[in-house]
Amino acid sequence: MIIILFMAIIISNSFSYSNFLSIDKSNIPNEYRLRYKSLWEYNYIIEGYQTNDQQTEFIKYAEIVVPYWTYGNFNVIEFKHNPNGTIFPVSTVTSKINAYLTNEVEILFTVTNVADLGLEFCEYRISWTWMFNGYIWRRCEKNNESVFKQVAFFKGHPTWGLTFLSVDENINYGYSTRSAFFWDLYVRDVFIDSTAPFPPIIPSLYTAYFDYLERIRQRRSNKREF
Repeated sequence: MIIILFMAIIISNSFSYSNFLSIDKSNIPNEYRLRYKSLWEYNYIIEGYQTNDQQTEFIKYAEIVVPYWTYGNFNVIEFKHNPNGTIFPVSTVTSKINAYLTNEVEILFTVTNVADLGLEFCEYRISWTWMFNGYIWRRCEKNNESVFKQVAFFKGHPTWGLTFLSVDENINYGYSTRSAFFWDLYVRDVFIDSTAPFPPIIPSLYTAYFDYLERIRQRRSNKREF
């Protein structure tokens, strides 16, 4: 009974967001913190300090929802903070694994029919290799990009830190720091320059997918040993 109850608590938390949320433009800041939601589930929280200098608590910008009942289809729920203090969730990003063996995911922003969305109007792919590097790809019809093209290169490991660069590696677009230990929910800082050719949410989605695929492979490896 204890095991069943524990599973019910975890699964019920994943159902806490409705599948019928309103959609809105992603508004993740260029600088934030990324961490696990808790020690017993794999959702990720994006948070940062409020602009009020007296505010010491972190404000939650978004949650990357890792569903337990689908394979590799992640959603981003962002929290809109009204001036009157109310908060309401909206759906801003959907994503899926394109190729398990080749480490490739596809990212789609939910609002696509607005002219002035900037980078959030485009579609993205992230692909990476076993050598701890990879590329961010973009296809943006309003920029006459009919096929995906490489717009950034990254290297490093999500646990030890990542660097995001131009494809020729001459321009530094940002980084994520080394993550803390598990008792601090593996928190790390993320900074993406405003000139980067991809939205600030992209590095966090890469981290979420990298960790997700590593957990799957570790479980399969453990099964083979038995």
